[in-house]
This record gives sequence, structure tokens and C-alpha cells, in this order.
Amino acid sequence: MLAALGGCAAPLPKVSEPSAPVQQLAGPEAVKGFYLSGRIGVHYDDQGFSGTLQWHHGPQGDEALILSPLGQGVARIVGNGDGVTLTTADQKVFQARDEEELTQQVLGWALPLRGLRYWVRGLAVPGSEAERVFGPDHHLTQLRQDGWRIDYLDYSEAQGLQLPTRITMANGQVEVKLVIDRWSME
Repeated sequence: MLAALGGCAAPLPKVSEPSAPVQQLAGPEAVKGFYLSGRIGVHYDDQGFSGTLQWHHGPQGDEALILSPLGQGVARIVGNGDGVTLTTADQKVFQARDEEELTQQVLGWALPLRGLRYWVRGLAVPGSEAERVFGPDHHLTQLRQDGWRIDYLDYSEAQGLQLPTRITMANGQVEVKLVIDRWSME
């Protein structure tokens, strides 16, 4: 299904970056919103997908755009407190209450946006039990939470913060690799 979507229709609109001025931040937990762009690779059911991810997370919700390697839109995911909507390249619209359920249903693999909004910053989801492993540089190197194992392979500085730039996540059914090329904080 993903291969078919990669060649369909016009590209989906680009996710806009936050325009709010950056404030002095104490750490990744102080970030209220962010924009990231990078590359994503997914392996599931002896299948794979690779492409680009553009994601804006803000206090009102999330907007993520998944693009094929050639830059064509595969899916646009918009979520807020009321649920989540996924629009495919051929403009089919799907809705659900949960991001993982919806991406599993439409794309064939679960994108854990609810947890990912914390995990990409090197944080555990508040209120959910987590196991953490830290390296000698005091950076988080591994996090286990909500059935996912998240490995942090590299960090870099963005706007005065040390943030993950290479992450792998696996839950036994799907493996997601994320390389973050650009961070912007709100």
C-alpha cells in the first residue's frame, strides 16, 4: 500500500515551523513545542519503508507529514485532544482516537506519536512506568516504556539543548529508525 501511495497525487502540504520566539530553556522538558525534520525508516512484517518526516508538535496538537524518498506525500497526520486524522496522498481521510491504531490500520505499521513527542526529546512519557539507561556522558542511551525499546545513538546541540538526533525504536512488531536533521523549539 505504501508503494502505491508514494507515486500518487500531488504532494501534501509542508508542515509549518513554529514562528514563536525561542525562550531560554532549562532543558528538553521545558520545551512546549517543537518542529523537527529528518529521515525515517520502518521495518515491519518483512516489509520496509523509508522517507522523510516533518513534524510540528505544539500545545494544540501535532501535525506530521511523511514523505517518500522522492518527496511525494505519503500521509499527513493531524492530532489533537479530540482524535487524529490521517490524509493519504490520494486525499482519502481516515480518523481514529489513537495515532498508533490509525497508522497501523492505514500504513500497516504503528507510529507511536503519543509517546514519540517525549521520546524524541530524550524524555519518558509522564505518568507511565519507564526504565532508563544513561551513558558515561549522562545522556539517556536507552528507554523502555509502554512496550517500546528506544535506543539513543547520537545527540547534538540545538538552540542550547542537547537533543537526540539518531533514535531507534522497536516493540517486537515494528522497528522505526529516526535521524533528526533539524530541530526548532518553541
